[in-house]
Amino acid sequence: MILLLGADPHDAAIAAFAEYLTTHAIPHVVQCDLGRLGFGLDLEGSGRTRARLHVPGHGTLHGEEVAVFVRRPRAFAQTGGNSADARFAAREYYAALWSLCASLPKVINQPGPQAWPDDCEVRRSLERSVTLPEYWTTDPGRLLERWGASASPEVHVEDLLTRECRIVTDSSDLRSGRLDPTSTHLRAVFAPSSRYVVHVCVGQRSFTVLNESGVDVDAEPHRTLLRDLADALRRRGIRFFAVALVTDDRQRLAVSRILPDPPFAWYREHADAVHERLCAELAHPFQVDLEATGEHPHHRITA
Repeated sequence: MILLLGADPHDAAIAAFAEYLTTHAIPHVVQCDLGRLGFGLDLEGSGRTRARLHVPGHGTLHGEEVAVFVRRPRAFAQTGGNSADARFAAREYYAALWSLCASLPKVINQPGPQAWPDDCEVRRSLERSVTLPEYWTTDPGRLLERWGASASPEVHVEDLLTRECRIVTDSSDLRSGRLDPTSTHLRAVFAPSSRYVVHVCVGQRSFTVLNESGVDVDAEPHRTLLRDLADALRRRGIRFFAVALVTDDRQRLAVSRILPDPPFAWYREHADAVHERLCAELAHPFQVDLEATGEHPHHRITA
């Protein structure tokens, strides 16, 4: 049984995965209301914790019988509406979901010791040599100073309140007053260019969804970089993610962003292959014959 969890009932990624599972007759349930999903944790004599779930329409199942694909889990804590009691209940459901996913053996993506890792936390877990330097501030003036010190030709700025994103190549753009220093929370990445290479990765497989600089994605050290990233993120419980890389004039790559919940639009063209790999990562009995599917070898991260 594969359980698809997401707070948004209109999430395109969950809808597409559910359609794939239906087409291949793989048992699954889509659940957007945590209030309908019952579960408990049993402490056995050996000290082992074992989860059990009550899945609507399927009764009670042991944790080993259920594989979970969870999308944007933090959204569950934000579904309480305006009522204080509803907001409290939403946060409690979110905490319970964390406990459940931390206890199950087959989860994409699994939470860490305290929470689900976000882009900022994931970047901190990687070697600095593979990530672009970033800066968080509420003061565009300070950002200008840091940009000048970085000697980077571009700064990619995201307003964390409005989610507006801008690529800035001229410092006057930051002095123009479009960004209000009294209300703006900025995340800035100092970049050598805005030529992006984007991969969606599932376990040890990758799918190139954007290649603006024409990098040879089959060549080393590109494959080594992806393999090392996948290994590092797997240790954090992340087996499905998108990585955005930026190239400089010598086509050297650095990580700009990692998204543990890739938008479906990014991998729509590779949807069937991605869903095959998700099934394999969830250790479902349904096995994929890669030779029969004609999968191109550049999808393999491992050498």
